[in-house]
Amino acid sequence: MAISLRESLFIGLADMWTRKIRSLVTVVGIILGVMSIMVVLAIVNEMNRSTLEWMTERGGINKIEVHFNWGNDKSDWSKANFTLNELKYIRSQIPEAAAFTPMISDRESALTKGELYYRSTISGVYPDLPKVEEWQVAKGRFINYFDLDNNNNVIVLGSTVARELFGSKEPVGDYVYAEGQAFKVIGVMATKSYVKPGTENFGNFLEYMNKRAFIPLSTMIHKVSPSQKIDRINVRAASPEEALKLQSKLESIILNMKEGKRLFEVSSAKEMMDEMKKNSQVFTAIFILIAVVSLLVGGIVIMNIMLASVQERTREIGVRLAVGARRLDIFIQFMIQTMLITSLGGVIGIILGYAILDLVGKYLIMQLSASLQMVYVALLVSVGVGFIFGIMPAVRASNLNPVTALRNE
Repeated sequence: MAISLRESLFIGLADMWTRKIRSLVTVVGIILGVMSIMVVLAIVNEMNRSTLEWMTERGGINKIEVHFNWGNDKSDWSKANFTLNELKYIRSQIPEAAAFTPMISDRESALTKGELYYRSTISGVYPDLPKVEEWQVAKGRFINYFDLDNNNNVIVLGSTVARELFGSKEPVGDYVYAEGQAFKVIGVMATKSYVKPGTENFGNFLEYMNKRAFIPLSTMIHKVSPSQKIDRINVRAASPEEALKLQSKLESIILNMKEGKRLFEVSSAKEMMDEMKKNSQVFTAIFILIAVVSLLVGGIVIMNIMLASVQERTREIGVRLAVGARRLDIFIQFMIQTMLITSLGGVIGIILGYAILDLVGKYLIMQLSASLQMVYVALLVSVGVGFIFGIMPAVRASNLNPVTALRNE
């Protein structure tokens, strides 16, 4: 007499209910393993999401930065700068770049408007800066090449600078003073804002950008700060796929230009993103390994308990075989029971995993959330453990000799 899958399911549930405490203790390893998997996946997903979001707000993963190499021999530091002719040459060698701007920054410069005073970072830049940074102009316009060619005294203010100096008044068309010179305000940048969920008390992480002001690079060199050297270049690639190629090309151009001396570092957001993903994979692998060990321990415990269950139910198995049950039916019955137990552990682990995500998130100052993918993975893992570690007890049960089993007391 064959046993249907439905009947096997009911038998498995009845046996679990009869041995409630043992069934619960059996799945502790599964519960801990599934919880670990959920928490680790949530942390990694949030790390990847927040890093990508941060990089996007700072110009996206197409952005490439050339900056001073602090690890270089100090005797070469005086040569760690670019001339205007070198900038023109570099730009001519990378026509595939979507945008290009060198930068000189005079930090803690005093900007005044009447009796109002604000300390800002004034940067000399090219007209491409909004493209490089993916930063829109909210009012007026940005610096153009006419301003650059004629060393014009024009300035574009960050939103915080504009607010501090002008309040509710219209800044565009008015004048501010810096280094004893009058600058006409031609534009105000849009407010840059990034507040990481869970870190609201820390404020806007991009507020430093709103506190900046921009003038033509030529004006900075010839009128404001002649002693300043050009030691920074920002470039935007046409796409993330092209960013690494352009980064490598820039490294070669600058290295040849500086006679093989690594006076500058060339870094890209794409490279940083790839590196972060590699690190997160290592992090994930370590914690998944810990979760797997927990699952293996839980699986071994389940296998031993199911083997003991086979021993306890030897006579019952013999009766079923004697009245017509097939060996396959006995095998399926025990496999279903084992997988039911591990599935129960998986469900409990998922519920507890959800419950502790907020606590872990508050501790790590991260906003953790579970996705359907995580639930599917957790369930699949728990069912898989039941399948793997349920085979031996099921095979032993199905291979019992009916006559010997019936004699068992």
